[in-house]
Amino acid sequence: MFKKLISVSLAIIMVFAMTVPCFAANEEYPTIYVTGAQTNNLFNAEGERIYPIGADVGAIFKEAIGPCIEQLLMGYLKGDYSDYTKELQSHIAPVFEKVKLDVNGEATDGSHPEYHSSTVAVSNKQSGYGMWDYRFWYDWRLSPLETAAELEKYIDRVKEATGKDKVNLVGRCYGANVIQTYLTLHETHALANVSDVAYYASSVMGIDFMSALFSGEIVLDSKAVENFVEYYLEREKIISDPTTEVLIITLVEFLNQAKILGIGTDALMSIVNELKDAIIPAIVMEVVGSWPSYWSMVTPELYIKSRDYIFDGREDEYANFIAKTDKYYYDVELKAEETILALEKKGINFYIFSKYGFPEIPLHKDARLQSDSYTTVYRQSFGATTAEYGKVLSDKYINGIADKKYLSPDLKIDASTALLPQRSWFVKNLHHNDFAVLHDLTLEIMRYDLTVDSTKYPQYLYSTGTAVEILEGPDEDATTPEAPPQVTYIRFFTAIINFFTKLFRGELNLKEIFSGLFD
Repeated sequence: MFKKLISVSLAIIMVFAMTVPCFAANEEYPTIYVTGAQTNNLFNAEGERIYPIGADVGAIFKEAIGPCIEQLLMGYLKGDYSDYTKELQSHIAPVFEKVKLDVNGEATDGSHPEYHSSTVAVSNKQSGYGMWDYRFWYDWRLSPLETAAELEKYIDRVKEATGKDKVNLVGRCYGANVIQTYLTLHETHALANVSDVAYYASSVMGIDFMSALFSGEIVLDSKAVENFVEYYLEREKIISDPTTEVLIITLVEFLNQAKILGIGTDALMSIVNELKDAIIPAIVMEVVGSWPSYWSMVTPELYIKSRDYIFDGREDEYANFIAKTDKYYYDVELKAEETILALEKKGINFYIFSKYGFPEIPLHKDARLQSDSYTTVYRQSFGATTAEYGKVLSDKYINGIADKKYLSPDLKIDASTALLPQRSWFVKNLHHNDFAVLHDLTLEIMRYDLTVDSTKYPQYLYSTGTAVEILEGPDEDATTPEAPPQVTYIRFFTAIINFFTKLFRGELNLKEIFSGLFD
């Protein structure tokens, strides 16, 4: 009997031992979370908070509108918009004056972030690390070259406090640029001290709408404008009355179907093209252009054009500034994909999280594509192919995919073209500004070294707002074709009838309805 018990016990132990590798976790490392730009308050030398900017935008607009329109009309008549640019600058410059950096991209006026990694305390936790235990605080205006050097020192501090020989890094939006700079320019340190790297909605490969503004390559596509307007009216509920909301949405659809919206965007673009060269180079440097960090978010395709466009005639004055942005462009951004693949082979695992289900800001040529509202999936994921917003990939494209393993259930994304298909996740219905639902799953994915073959966290996920679930199949906009023109026209005229019926009955208060636009 005793012998039989021993045999059974050994069998149970052997079976358990065989299953352990399936569930065994890697050593738990502390995670350093590098959040994005504008996530740390700024103060001036006197201790006054200067960011977020507390300016009364409504009052500034009210004060500026009259003089600006007058100078705009005069500029049109004279064919010279220099006075209009000066007038516009006179109203915009004071708003951003306190947060601007100097011509070297440095804060020589004593302005500083509320918290900084060099001065904040580092806890000495030994296990149970969370995403927020070791947040990296920095001045998000500065060059990522400077911030990456600070990150190296902070990694050493966290290691010393925890007794661990390595850390994990998570970069959110611009935070990914900081990490990528550290990994590239401090590779020896990174290989010795970093285990895993995760990127959330990375801007390492740039942000399209910002690049369009910096380069003057602004494009207004009528369908992209329709997508953007409809989304914010329908989902953000900025108009309180459903009847009015439907009227405006169908009006935009009608204008686009009837090619009227396209005429309007073309007319607006003709005005933009006439004005942009006088306005953009001057205004960009008054607003965000003095921050080297934002230059690192210009796409590689448009960086040179943007640099030459904004700094034309001022190259000597901004020589040191340009040297910093050039170094990021040539040494980090252009080599990003090559660097990630090389570091993967040397033992650092990368996990790329992209978000989608939102229309892109309609200012650039690819604004029809899937986005998290600020950044296209193509940029976030280092190359995934996507359908246009509101559409699915074509049958021709899908039939041409060699391995459909990486095709999303809603037929909107093909991850096979991404840099790291096996370690690229896509979360639907998660806006660029929302990250919290990713924290726990990211820590688990890194701890257990998971890939998209994981049954718990497959490649395509869906955000409910408070949790992340598995994306299982097509949704309405994946299967419903665009309405033919006659259907759009019927919807539009029905909406007009409903709107005016309610208006004449006294059931609509227009002031209350549109108050949401100005809240």
